[in-house]
Amino acid sequence: MRYLFELHVERRVVGELTVDLNELIGATSFTSDGHLVVAPVLTDPRFANPLSGYYWQVEDVATGGLERSRSLWDAKLVLPARSASGEMRTVEEFTGPGGELSIAVERTIIDAGGRSFRAIVAEDHRTVEISVSEYVRDLAPALLMLAAVLMAAFFIQITIGLAPLETLRAAVGSVIAQRTTRLDVVAPSEVQPLADEINRLLNAQEKALARARSRATDLAHGLKTPLQVLSADIRALRKKGETELADEIEKSAGAIRRHVERELARARLAPGVSGEASCRVSEVAAGVIAVVNVRQLAGSFRSRWMSRRI
Repeated sequence: MRYLFELHVERRVVGELTVDLNELIGATSFTSDGHLVVAPVLTDPRFANPLSGYYWQVEDVATGGLERSRSLWDAKLVLPARSASGEMRTVEEFTGPGGELSIAVERTIIDAGGRSFRAIVAEDHRTVEISVSEYVRDLAPALLMLAAVLMAAFFIQITIGLAPLETLRAAVGSVIAQRTTRLDVVAPSEVQPLADEINRLLNAQEKALARARSRATDLAHGLKTPLQVLSADIRALRKKGETELADEIEKSAGAIRRHVERELARARLAPGVSGEASCRVSEVAAGVIAVVNVRQLAGSFRSRWMSRRI
């Protein structure tokens, strides 16, 4: 903004200098004997104060004769290059009579008699810098106030805009803490699809866990019956005096039983399982009867096996 304003001020200064240059050209003429004269038309008092920063100069191209403002005193405006005849040129920065940067407009004019002169009007660039500094000084508080308002607006916007995500986060925390099983939230249209997808994921996870618990429970209960048979066989072996074999079988059966009990405990303590337990009495009774029948069959099998050995 400072750079743009500086360009604006420079264009304004060039416009004012152009007006003065046109007046200077209109006031410049040659006498009958060829001398360059300038009528006093530029009445701005700054052109009369020595080294005031406002200068004009008219130079006879043929003879090098000079007419200049009193503000130049005995100095001379020296521009980097000379403009073509009739062309107006703007020199944005050159070294002025006091060694300061200046801005100038110039034009070379040829009159009806074929005589030419070069007119220059210049101004100290410091006036542009002062205007820009004052502009920045006035603009800074407004920009600071605008920045504070924008930051407050951004904070409010982000707080309100992200509130549904905070609600969604709290709902996910409740699911993780097992206080709820689903995301029961009403979110904006931009966030609701995310909540729906999370609920679908929770449904799929719950079904997968239910299947895994069911398989683990079935496997554990399926192994308990063979373990009961092994226990009966171990007792029979001990009665026969084969304690070493009975100990080995009991050790293996104990390891299997521990695995079974652990898997059953995991199935009972799995997420989503209630602390209350229930069972079907008929199924339990059928299982007990099946175990007793298996033990009877095992006893008859051992009897036949012992008779063969004898």
